[in-house]
Amino acid sequence: MNKDTLIVTITNQDPKLAQAVSKMVDYIQDRWAAPYPSKEQTEAVNDYLRSVHADKGGALNETDIAHRKIASQKITINAIRLLDHDQLDRLQDVLNHIAEDREYYMPERKYGMGR
Repeated sequence: MNKDTLIVTITNQDPKLAQAVSKMVDYIQDRWAAPYPSKEQTEAVNDYLRSVHADKGGALNETDIAHRKIASQKITINAIRLLDHDQLDRLQDVLNHIAEDREYYMPERKYGMGR
């Protein structure tokens, strides 16, 4: 199964999940991926977690983090057909980091005149 077919199938059931799977598969399959996902990729995961009520908004406590980690596993499960074992491990590791920190992404570089 290719990515486009999978995303269309998931979109019919849960568009936010489809967006999160798509963004994170792109990040994991990128040969030159940064050590952190982009803000857009992280926000796709956070949007999905909010949609399944795994994120209440405020400060994260241990219970909230556990709920976010469990909910993020559905992203990994849906990516099984597209990623190999090592990529799936890396994906779940990144998702666990996002579950612990909503702002786990590569900051955008601002180029300017430094003094």
